[in-house]
Amino acid sequence: MNREQLKTIILVLLVFSSMFLTLAIWNHQPNFEMSGNDENLVDPEIESGYRLSRSEILKPIYLIMHKQSEEKPIGLARKLAEVHLFERIREYSLYNFTSFNLDEEWWEENNDRLEIVFATELPSETIYDLFSVDQSTDIPEGIFNRIEIILNHEGFHLIFRNDLEDRVIGASLQEYAEGVERIERVFSTEPSITYEVHESSRGTNMYLPNYLDVKVLLFSYRDIPIDPFKNFLFSTPSIVRSSRTSTGDTIFIDGTRELSHKSNYITFTNQTNQQRISDEDLTYYELLNEVNDFINTHKGYTYEEPFSYFISRLEMTPQTNRVDFSLSYNGIPIFSESPLSTISVAWHNHVVYQYRHPLITLVEQRGVAREMTNLISANEIIQILSGDSYRRSAIYDVTVGYRVREQIGGQGQVYELIPTWYVKGINGWSPLVILPEGIGGNSNAMGPN
Repeated sequence: MNREQLKTIILVLLVFSSMFLTLAIWNHQPNFEMSGNDENLVDPEIESGYRLSRSEILKPIYLIMHKQSEEKPIGLARKLAEVHLFERIREYSLYNFTSFNLDEEWWEENNDRLEIVFATELPSETIYDLFSVDQSTDIPEGIFNRIEIILNHEGFHLIFRNDLEDRVIGASLQEYAEGVERIERVFSTEPSITYEVHESSRGTNMYLPNYLDVKVLLFSYRDIPIDPFKNFLFSTPSIVRSSRTSTGDTIFIDGTRELSHKSNYITFTNQTNQQRISDEDLTYYELLNEVNDFINTHKGYTYEEPFSYFISRLEMTPQTNRVDFSLSYNGIPIFSESPLSTISVAWHNHVVYQYRHPLITLVEQRGVAREMTNLISANEIIQILSGDSYRRSAIYDVTVGYRVREQIGGQGQVYELIPTWYVKGINGWSPLVILPEGIGGNSNAMGPN
């Protein structure tokens, strides 16, 4: 073997050695140990939150009894008695559903009835969630915001109706006599109040209570941590960056999604989603179900009993799909404009587009309730609604609820629940605007009978 052949052999060996080392480096996978906490593995559930079924969020805002023997509609003075009665009504078994146009003359002849009013229109599929109905039973398509239980009729026992049309859904009730007797027994044993009646912009009746519980309640609160929201709303929480605004808010962003941490609530926008909706095939019931599942995924219903949440807005427009859940206290709605009492979701193309959620939970009543002296009466409200400030406005309903407000000074870190008149218009529920010149006479709120 001469020198040139030896050089060739050595060169070939060097080439093969280099290729082998390169291949070994490419296939080497080092097993690094985590040096810190991986945010992607943090549980996104809110520890103090709850999951609620559809049936648990479908609650009315008031019940009205119509009796031919009574001059005015009546209701139960104790809101908790009303809540318990509705829970018993939910046990009813329904069958024989059909859709028909309501004959107003026939309807006027059937005055003895219990009217159950909801804060928003609901799809007819929710009847499966509200009552005991065989899943194989066909329920006609439609919407409703009122349930009428007729107390003296041999035909349909329940009517599901809405304020927009005369088309209604009728149903029969098993053990009808026992169901009616149960309702009448409650109204005969519980203290009652009367209601004034005023016509809405849709031509339907609005009911204003003549008795008002005007106590202002104080509650302590518990903070809700923001970490579960970060780990749930961002697909890769470990890459999220944060910054402070001039107003003191903290902004979290991953490049496409933005979470704003206010002092006591969060707002979230998913910029990867479209601002305008393109899911025209989505039904109201699917919207309700998908949004409820979204909130349940991270146990987003945050409250302590006797507080709870109920659906207060279910809206589908060309611009947005929106669902709101409002807080209630012992069955009394808290329609406050404050974000502390409302969970709001804009739902586009089957995923979240915008989300707002409070970061506090009202937990324990503090001190002694104080009496309000300036909550005006039902008749004065009717006077205001008939005046110039509301004459040209669309008013669909009116009720008394609470608004929530942080107390400044006094007992420290507490929030007030303040009795407030609310009106329902095109944009949902809002506090009644009371101008000083719109009120005449003195307050004349009456007590329970």
